[in-house]
Amino acid sequence: MLTEWLLYLAADCPQPARKLGYLRESIAIRSRYRRCRSAWQPHLEHSRAALLDSLQACTRFRTALVFGSGLLLDIPLDELARRFEKVYLVDVVHLPEVRRIVRRYANVLCISHDVTGFMSRLDTISPQSLDLPPPERFLNEPGIDWIASVNLLSQLPLLPLDWLRRRFPELDEATLETWGIRLMRQHLDYLAAFAAPTCLLADMEQTVHDRNDNVIEKIDFAARLGFDDKASEQWRWDIAPPGEIAPGIGSFHRVAAHKHY
Repeated sequence: MLTEWLLYLAADCPQPARKLGYLRESIAIRSRYRRCRSAWQPHLEHSRAALLDSLQACTRFRTALVFGSGLLLDIPLDELARRFEKVYLVDVVHLPEVRRIVRRYANVLCISHDVTGFMSRLDTISPQSLDLPPPERFLNEPGIDWIASVNLLSQLPLLPLDWLRRRFPELDEATLETWGIRLMRQHLDYLAAFAAPTCLLADMEQTVHDRNDNVIEKIDFAARLGFDDKASEQWRWDIAPPGEIAPGIGSFHRVAAHKHY
């Protein structure tokens, strides 16, 4: 706990990101990975392999754009840095250890950016005006030849929704759920607007279960977002083995790789 607290104090992170909980969440993911390393390993290997496979569609290798770069656990950074002239790693928070890794590569850049645009609207958003403008950053930047969104989609609305619940308790859950789905669909439209191959790694389903794998709760993102649930590559991510989130309770995600050329 002391190490996490010192990391929280030392991290280079904008105040709005701290306020919304992005830094806290990034540190929590770091800690969970260290506790659940063996359970996460198959997922990380599948993710890296899917991203590398999608590079086969590239005809030029100027700039790679990675949304949700996080702790770099699922990013084949060595290969991306070797093949592309530039690699942009985009996330709200880049912990100090990530920045230390990136300094090894002359052509890799950490970009702190909220792809939803929610942080920039904290002073103006209201229950009567919840819609966010479509994201546009990078769309007109020349030279982007490959885009990846890495285990980001289902996470996009979570912290903004927490903030909206605290700030506007009068908002009902149905309204909030609809807003969250709209935010995720907006990200999908954003990816589709790039004129380059894209690889989306995303949760199709989240399941909470007991130690005997009996289902307690299930969230079907594939149905909510209208995904073709027959993606060529799918795998199970045991994100929280039993006992990690509560005694005898675990959680796993079904992840899919969607490649668009």
